[in-house]
Amino acid sequence: MDYQVAWTEAAREDYRSIASHLLDHYDFKVADRFTDSVADKVRLLEKIPFIGRRLEKLSSVRRFPIEPYTMMYYVVIEKKIVILNLLDARQSIL
Repeated sequence: MDYQVAWTEAAREDYRSIASHLLDHYDFKVADRFTDSVADKVRLLEKIPFIGRRLEKLSSVRRFPIEPYTMMYYVVIEKKIVILNLLDARQSIL
């Protein structure tokens, strides 16, 4: 049985922000590849929820690479995967 995936509001905003940033600073193909990669990785997590690496300091949180520049952070609670946030190294934090 597959796990259910839920997104926090912060994760949804991260997703929108990254996609928008890629559209603004790169091109449609890059943004499209990002959205496809996220969808593929979420489908994989539904099947294999413990594939991500545990964080050293927060062992209940796992990280899973979406692309070379993007990480997804999530927790597994019973039969549910909660996506906490997405971080993209291409975006300036300033």
